Amino acid sequence: MTAEPQRPLAPAPLPDEVVALQPASCSTRAPGLEESVALQPASHSARAPLPEAFVALEAAIRSALAAAGQADAWDASTRAAVLAWTAKLRDRVSLVEGLVLTAEREAGTWALKGDRDLAAFAGRVSHEGRGAGFAAVGRAATLSAMPAVAEALAAGPLTTSHVTEITRAAAASPALAAHLATREGQAQVVGMAHHLDGSQFGKQLARMSAGLDPAARQRSHDEQRATRYLHLAHTPGGTLLRGQLDAVAGHKLAKALEAFTPRPAADDERDHGQRQADALMVVVERGLADRAGTAGVLAPVQALITFDESTWAALRDPRRDDGAAPSAGSAADVVAALRGSAPVVDESGSAWPASEIARALCDCVLTRAVLGGAGQPLDVGRDSRLFTRAHWLALYASGRRTCAVDGCEMPLRFTELHHMTWWGRDHGPTDPEHCAPECSFHHHEVHRLDLRITRRADGSFDHRHPDGRRYGGAPPPTEADGPPGRLLELVADRR
Repeated sequence: MTAEPQRPLAPAPLPDEVVALQPASCSTRAPGLEESVALQPASHSARAPLPEAFVALEAAIRSALAAAGQADAWDASTRAAVLAWTAKLRDRVSLVEGLVLTAEREAGTWALKGDRDLAAFAGRVSHEGRGAGFAAVGRAATLSAMPAVAEALAAGPLTTSHVTEITRAAAASPALAAHLATREGQAQVVGMAHHLDGSQFGKQLARMSAGLDPAARQRSHDEQRATRYLHLAHTPGGTLLRGQLDAVAGHKLAKALEAFTPRPAADDERDHGQRQADALMVVVERGLADRAGTAGVLAPVQALITFDESTWAALRDPRRDDGAAPSAGSAADVVAALRGSAPVVDESGSAWPASEIARALCDCVLTRAVLGGAGQPLDVGRDSRLFTRAHWLALYASGRRTCAVDGCEMPLRFTELHHMTWWGRDHGPTDPEHCAPECSFHHHEVHRLDLRITRRADGSFDHRHPDGRRYGGAPPPTEADGPPGRLLELVADRR
């Protein structure tokens, strides 16, 4: 077959979404674009012609390219709308790719070209290589096995990033894969995608996997432990550190460094890496100065893990009925106890493996934080003039992560607890129901402006001036920003 020389295509009608977005001034091509298109290889004569619908789509995309050349003349809302449209277009193209790869897999014609597998075939055809082909084949398998996920990718809210996370998580956990093969499992992940981006979605899938298959979480942890290392190289230019830790150890190290790297003062010109390095030295120096412990050994850094009522009950020794704390047991015992229960998670929301949970329960400090059905803290077993660490733990358990003022992102650990009913003036009690975490600035504002604070039904806080005007410009949250359910216990690992 002889291919005719390619001629520049006349602008074709754009998809409805792009037509609605395209300004009138974008009807001409960007300078030089037509010439660059015309200089491309004629038509790759060895290739079969595309189906008619794809030829029309290619023409529309070329018109969109011409319009995008004038994007600097659009207003910000138009650019944002076009970016959102292109993201959805990528998702739909990914679905098209999945459908075609599934058909190719079933036909088996990919093997006629000498490729080692379907991934190699896909990587060769796309010119992206076998790694990209492997990812595309994995997504195709996911979309083929999960029709509800494929529908949500076409219409929203799922994105290609969500599908990639589902593929990765299902490959790592047969139990999760079996759950996602059901209609209920697919509905669950589609619902999660409504309010979670790709990164948050991946973490939630990991928690789901840990709840369904704690043994798989333990295997992953064992694999990470097997590859851990730390190398120090002393050179004339300084000491170089290189290493890898398992996720739990990495979390503890991060907490230790965070403890000594608060928000920098205005005159602190160190970058983040320099402050992290200095924090590491503070940890080392404090460990060396600890004469009460074993010489040369750093006392373990505190970490918090949280579990709900059902998990607490599952971890308790079934031979005891006195409400005693969970026993340590072996990793296998904990795996068996956790199967089907909500996972044990740390402050970052990551599920802990069974061996680390057993180790924590062996020598940790347990703090009671009883919450009501709406997540409000009811009791932490303390009553004193000053708020204590237990009150912070109760706020953390209730889902509080920041300053109580709407829109203030100051982390909870940097706040000060304020008596909502003032202690001195109004004889307010020191209990969890009457404390609000305020950053230093807003705590001063509360007293300076005589703000009145009440707790909303969802556990957030409302700040008002004495005349009833609402304080602050951010809208109140519509959902509790913490984990759902009744959290009953906080475990501080090796205080």
